Amino acid sequence: MKNRKRYLASVIVTGALAAALSTSAFAASGHNNVAAVGTAASNTKYGTNYQGSYSLGQTHAQIAKLKQNLKDWRAYGSNSSYFTGVAAITSTDGTFDQATKNNLIVFQNVKGLTADGIYGAGSRNAMHAAIGSSPKGFVRIKDTSYYINYNDTATGLSADNTYKLDHSWLTSGSVTTLNSFAQGFYSTYSKKLEINDGSLIDGDDTPEHSTHQDGKGVDIRNAGLTVDQQKKVLQLAVDNPNISSILYYTNHGLTSSKIVIRADHDDHFHVNFK
Repeated sequence: MKNRKRYLASVIVTGALAAALSTSAFAASGHNNVAAVGTAASNTKYGTNYQGSYSLGQTHAQIAKLKQNLKDWRAYGSNSSYFTGVAAITSTDGTFDQATKNNLIVFQNVKGLTADGIYGAGSRNAMHAAIGSSPKGFVRIKDTSYYINYNDTATGLSADNTYKLDHSWLTSGSVTTLNSFAQGFYSTYSKKLEINDGSLIDGDDTPEHSTHQDGKGVDIRNAGLTVDQQKKVLQLAVDNPNISSILYYTNHGLTSSKIVIRADHDDHFHVNFK
């Protein structure tokens, strides 16, 4: 359960858009329906042929999905207002043309990404948050007033060079518990927790975690936390009835059966939700 990030497989968008999610995004029918990125390592693991990025002039099956993703996002709600003067994508073949680049730049600008018209892991993550739907009923971790999704930060993305995975998914109940847990920490220190790895969108296994498949486990980075703050994280987990255990390299003097000492968890906590 080391602190890294993940990649997601994807399948074709097969139907109309579904109802709006609580994240103010939308889900499309099917799952893993967002254009995927990958690496040599992830392609070997999953038997895929995804690229680390896609750009103008390239041809690939995932580009066809990207073009459909962009068309769907542009058509959703009032998003068309962002595209004034930008020609619509008219073809959903596998060629990355100028219209694809221009529409992607608009999406990237709206999502606060580097607007270079190149589709990589950052744009994939943002599209997951906007369009991705989970066959497991998982929801994607988003930034809140009390924590951030480290997977979406520039530092988090730069650390993800081996597999380009997106472990940003939890059950809705786990998200609710995570929010109250992080709120307790924030109310004491006015500091947001950095949430790293949950599950893949479909609960698939991963070469980087032995667990993290049921949407009920998440890693919390300890970078920048004082000893007192680390102890507070442990105490909050012990006190929360919806947390079954917390794994860490030390208990900082606390005594509870919920604290599991793991020497390999020196750079992060792993929290298991009920």
